[in-house]
Amino acid sequence: MKQLTIYMILFSCVFFWASNFIIGSILIEHWSPIMVANFRLMVIVLFLGCISWKAIIRTTFTRNDLLLLIIAGILGVSVNHYSFYASLQHTSPITAALILACAPIVTSLLNKMIYHESRNGIFWLGAIISFIGVGLIITKGALITISIGKGEVLSLITMLSFALFLIIVNHLSLKLSAQSITFYTNLIGLLVLVPFSFTMWTRINWQVTYSYWMLLILSAVIIHGISNLLWNQKMKEIGSTNASLLLNFEPAIAMLLSAIFLKQFPTSVQVYGSLLILLGILLCIYYKEIRTLLFMKRKTT
Repeated sequence: MKQLTIYMILFSCVFFWASNFIIGSILIEHWSPIMVANFRLMVIVLFLGCISWKAIIRTTFTRNDLLLLIIAGILGVSVNHYSFYASLQHTSPITAALILACAPIVTSLLNKMIYHESRNGIFWLGAIISFIGVGLIITKGALITISIGKGEVLSLITMLSFALFLIIVNHLSLKLSAQSITFYTNLIGLLVLVPFSFTMWTRINWQVTYSYWMLLILSAVIIHGISNLLWNQKMKEIGSTNASLLLNFEPAIAMLLSAIFLKQFPTSVQVYGSLLILLGILLCIYYKEIRTLLFMKRKTT
């Protein structure tokens, strides 16, 4: 029952993250990607500072922990936030969500490289199938012909930075609290982005209606504040690989929300690509069970 509760909480985080593809598409119509990232990070840092200040000021970390926090802040916050919003200027929320769906497999591959986790042939088959699905989507069905746009490249950067972020956070969570990790990584991410946006402050559109400011603030608190905090708290209880597998639901949720709110529907290429990604992910998730079933079947024949 406890594990089911953890998965339900993590699924809620994934739902809110999926909604961010739609919300992000709306926000970048009124502000530049780097300013959306700056505004949101300011809200997140203030929010986390208010609700977690006791845990934050009591945190003690080593030089190695500080280095990992800086790397996580740069990759998982600065690079991830900017590339995410910038990608939505050049590609659809559905394409961005489908590319990000490969984060679980990339996380697992990186875990193998770093921690030497064992993987069999079924896992590698699943990984190849998923990457073919991504290739189908980013090349718009061409595969062999190179037709990758700027939006797809930025989405790939978002996915890779997030996968690395998951691994670093999983390691840091062994020694630091989720509140501290979430606050410090967001603070570092904000401090890194601010110097790159100095020239943008004089060109901010302050005449945006109240409802869009509220959307920006509330979505920042819920999606990047509360959801990230809950994710970092609960992920360590089931591991980064298992937790990241829930991200498989993100494209489906993004497709549904995109159809409802943006009236954007998936193309046939996106549907075929998403099916390949899903098949590959299922093989990667259940590769041990599939291997056991094949072994038992061989044994009985």
